[in-house]
Amino acid sequence: MRIATATQFDRSVDMIQRRQQSLQNSQEQLVSGKRVTRPSDDPVQAARAERALAQDTRLEARQRSLEASRQTMAQTESALGDAQGIMQRMRELVVQAGNAATDDAGRKTIATELRGLREQLLGIANQQDGLGGYLFAGQGGAGVPFVQGPAGVEFKGVPGGMAATSTEELPLYLDGAATWMQAPTGNGVFATSYAGAVAPAHDTRMWINAGQVVTPSALTGLGYELSFTGSAAARFTVSVEDDDGNVQTFPYVAGKALEFDGLSVTLAGTPVPGQDVFKIEPSTRSLSPFGVVEGLIADLESGGRTGAQKAQTVASGLRDLDSTLGVLTSTRAQLGWRMEQAEGTEARLTDGRLAAQAQRSAAEDVDMAAAVSEFQAQQTSYDSALKAYSMVQRMSLFEYIR
Repeated sequence: MRIATATQFDRSVDMIQRRQQSLQNSQEQLVSGKRVTRPSDDPVQAARAERALAQDTRLEARQRSLEASRQTMAQTESALGDAQGIMQRMRELVVQAGNAATDDAGRKTIATELRGLREQLLGIANQQDGLGGYLFAGQGGAGVPFVQGPAGVEFKGVPGGMAATSTEELPLYLDGAATWMQAPTGNGVFATSYAGAVAPAHDTRMWINAGQVVTPSALTGLGYELSFTGSAAARFTVSVEDDDGNVQTFPYVAGKALEFDGLSVTLAGTPVPGQDVFKIEPSTRSLSPFGVVEGLIADLESGGRTGAQKAQTVASGLRDLDSTLGVLTSTRAQLGWRMEQAEGTEARLTDGRLAAQAQRSAAEDVDMAAAVSEFQAQQTSYDSALKAYSMVQRMSLFEYIR
């Protein structure tokens, strides 16, 4: 078969171009560090790298959500810590107000300090997160979540909480209503209160404690009214009437626990029949620290009160402060647990991203040692092709004639 000179030239040029393309590909891999830079390089590995990249992107988005949640939780936890400190100071002031050495002027001074502490507490409840949102706004709202209304502080946010998008619940904003406005009244099961006549009609000489549950299975869930009959000479009797109209009677002994229907309360002082009445009602989640302090301020600013009235103010005030403080403490503890959980989630997300990045690297990154050897081989092959072409050029008829 006759091979024309032009055919030899074409084949030599084609070989040079193919060697040059191979050399260029090897050089591109060395420069980029990637073995697969386009799907056509290796469709299977390109798809594998794309899946790994998508997984890494998803995990990165979850990390951003997690970081936003952690920052908000840290701010909220700090705010609740400040609130706890303020309420502890309130508690100290209430105890001080119950001291026999504290006169009416001293109690008014305490009331003034309580009013200032209440404003600080309201400021904490309306604390912002630095991005225009409110830490305790729940699911959002147009303005500050807690405002002073005619009947006291009101929650104007949207009940419920907000969480960051993740496979695990990561809170962003807490339910302000549940945190600040829904502490249980009384001891959490029932609430005691004085419901009789008050000054100037009557200056009571009695008070009642918070009570306790002694037999949970015997509780009825009903409300009760406690009234008195008799006299100091003939001894007093206390009548306990429930919401269904059932009446139980017991001899009254000041300072001795009165037990009925699974609960126990202690009454103290000398009753005035027809004037002194006490209520026992099922506990509700309707207590707020703002309302508790407002009631304390009103009582402490009232002069000329009896010792029993002062004792009732202190006992009820401490009970209600402890209840609202307990909710804040519990919420803060839950946040601490969530923050600890977030650290574990962060570690898992980091490990997941590292695994995804390793998979992507294995699919598309080049082995540098092998790539250098391949480049050198391609370079040698290209040089050989150039030398072969130069020799083919010398074999032409024109070169022979010349």
